[in-house]
Amino acid sequence: MQIEPKLSGHWTDDQLIAHLYSVGPGDEHINFCGECQARLSAMQQRRATIDRRSSAGEDVTFEFLAAQRRSTYAKTAAPVRWWSLLPARRWVSVAAMAALLAGSVFLYEANEHHYRNQQLTDAQLAQEVSQMAADSEPQATAPLQALFEE
Repeated sequence: MQIEPKLSGHWTDDQLIAHLYSVGPGDEHINFCGECQARLSAMQQRRATIDRRSSAGEDVTFEFLAAQRRSTYAKTAAPVRWWSLLPARRWVSVAAMAALLAGSVFLYEANEHHYRNQQLTDAQLAQEVSQMAADSEPQATAPLQALFEE
């Protein structure tokens, strides 16, 4: 499809094809534009060539259809190989999931080990909680608070 004809005022390929099948635009542009007439004649020649090729060929014979049917039956009746039942995509996704699970377990254990080594006493925990309670204002809002001070 050409975009240029839309910008230049010429008919697009879709409009020419519609005109070729007698359902095209109603304006008379095609009668006065040499470029659009040339493109339309090229489409008409291609259509005539296709029509000649399809009309020159014979109808599909019964023998051709029977041979096609036998070929299809032969393919469906062929034995199924064991390796065709094992799609590689299934095993790749299983391996990826196993790797992700192993990595998650490793990271969880590493973090758990870090927290186990960091023994907090009750006094330290109470001190951290009281400090959090005293700092009820988030640090991000501190610059805004200075705007309202007098």
